[in-house]
Amino acid sequence: MNGLVIGNLELDALTSTVFVIATVFFLGSFIFVSRTNDMIGSLKSLLPQRKNRKPLPGPDEPL
Repeated sequence: MNGLVIGNLELDALTSTVFVIATVFFLGSFIFVSRTNDMIGSLKSLLPQRKNRKPLPGPDEPL
């Protein structure tokens, strides 16, 4: 009987197979979202559109 033993935790073959499939799916979806996420586009959509390209004021400067 094949399985997975981690310390005192013993998983049978079916449980360890489901665990491996879920892990691969999670890591694959994480990599997919990380590669397709357009963070710069998201930030530009949140910031106000300005005609002059001056930087935004800091926390101690008035608007």
